[in-house]
Amino acid sequence: MNKLLALLAIVACAALGDARAAGLMCIGNDVVQFGNKLVGSYNTAHLTVSNCGAQAWSFTGVGLHPATGPAFDVDSTCTTGLTLAPGAHCTVDVIFAPLETGQTSGGYRLQNTSATPNELVTFYGRGVDPRAGTATLAFEPASAQFPAQWVGTRSAPLPMLLRNLGPGPLTLSAAVFTGPAAYDFSRPSNACTLGTPLPAGEACAFSLSFLPQALGTRLANLVFDAPELASLAVLQIHGVSTPVTIGNVGGIWWNESEPGWGVYFSHQGDTVFAIWFTYGVGDEPVWFVAVLQKSGTNTFSGTLTSVTGPPDDTQPFDRAKVVETPVGAMVLTLAGNDRGTLSYSIKGLSETRAISRMRFGSAVPTCAWGALADLANATNFQDLWWNAPAGSESGWGIGLTHQGDVIFATWFTYGPDGKPRWLIATASKSGPSTYTGPLSTATGSPYFIAPFDPSAVVETIVGDATFDFSDGNHATFTYTLDGVTHTKQITRQVFASPGTDCQ
Repeated sequence: MNKLLALLAIVACAALGDARAAGLMCIGNDVVQFGNKLVGSYNTAHLTVSNCGAQAWSFTGVGLHPATGPAFDVDSTCTTGLTLAPGAHCTVDVIFAPLETGQTSGGYRLQNTSATPNELVTFYGRGVDPRAGTATLAFEPASAQFPAQWVGTRSAPLPMLLRNLGPGPLTLSAAVFTGPAAYDFSRPSNACTLGTPLPAGEACAFSLSFLPQALGTRLANLVFDAPELASLAVLQIHGVSTPVTIGNVGGIWWNESEPGWGVYFSHQGDTVFAIWFTYGVGDEPVWFVAVLQKSGTNTFSGTLTSVTGPPDDTQPFDRAKVVETPVGAMVLTLAGNDRGTLSYSIKGLSETRAISRMRFGSAVPTCAWGALADLANATNFQDLWWNAPAGSESGWGIGLTHQGDVIFATWFTYGPDGKPRWLIATASKSGPSTYTGPLSTATGSPYFIAPFDPSAVVETIVGDATFDFSDGNHATFTYTLDGVTHTKQITRQVFASPGTDCQ
């Protein structure tokens, strides 16, 4: 059985690479199953290898795969150096003569000089005594068909049944994925346990999942074996992968295993404005900003900046005191609408962290740039907001993530010393267009210490915050911080007209 597993793994790897080219070599069947054969007997399978293309090509290497068991031999007219013209063919005769009981396998390599992939013909057989072949397996449904799936993302489980048609019981001894895309499929749940008897007439349940590694049609087989089977049970699996289609990524994102820090994205057009909420020297809250421009497929990049400015309670707000200092770079790479990676370099430190969209409310909205001509008519308030009229206090802002009846607010501003600091509020709906909740600050593990230590994060309530919306584009922000109450009029920050609407 070890030879079977070794060959199947080799077949999967070889086919995965070979499937990238269009084929002009045609074989009637590149998988030969001899089934059960009595020890001491033999059987022969005849294969035809044809040039089904428009250009001639030659064989550069032909021979048995090193993992081939001793029960197999090949007699072939497809020899190294042979040139096949279009329409010409040669033959491969595979002989199976089991010397002992048990499953065995083999392979025959056909390498060529054309632009087509090399081929590996695989064959399986089992040497048996007269008592074998007392059971047959069937899949329900007979094949596994997955709908189109984004490349790099995992599908929902596909339920399957494996039924023993009898007449006798069997015990599963192996289950292996093979074929061009063997590594794209898996069994996340498995009630068809190896070593467990399956009585005649009964079925076990399992599920499959599809995580395509490349674009296009993805093909594989799931092969089950049992000593009582007349031949291997082979499930054909078919899936199609499509490019990841990224929508709007606006809202708060985090690393679920590192609660305590996050990044807010405002996505308008091909620009993502990012506010990274983290911790600095002394564990105090600090934030950085980056204007990320689309730089590739599902990739946004830009300069990372540190900002200092006047404290939140300064009246009037002095924009001249806002000073931006480039400190590094940031790259956002998306693997879907809800997950990706955040890479940054700052002061000689470079890191990449997995991030995902934070979900906390009853409904995550769908957002689209340019979906609404007048944002005053918006009913979801998710967006980046700043002081009204727009631009009057450029240098601070609030990222609102609106899910259901809850708004999670991330406020980036400045402390009494002018250094960047941030506060958060989880504001629940308290009126028709009013949301209220406690205002908190936090301390935690500095961004330059890896790994991040979530246990070091300490959240402290320092006041409360209320957002009262007069329409979809105007609100009153009232907050009490350190015992002092302030009120600011705020509006959406639109940096790529007409802005983004969420529903």
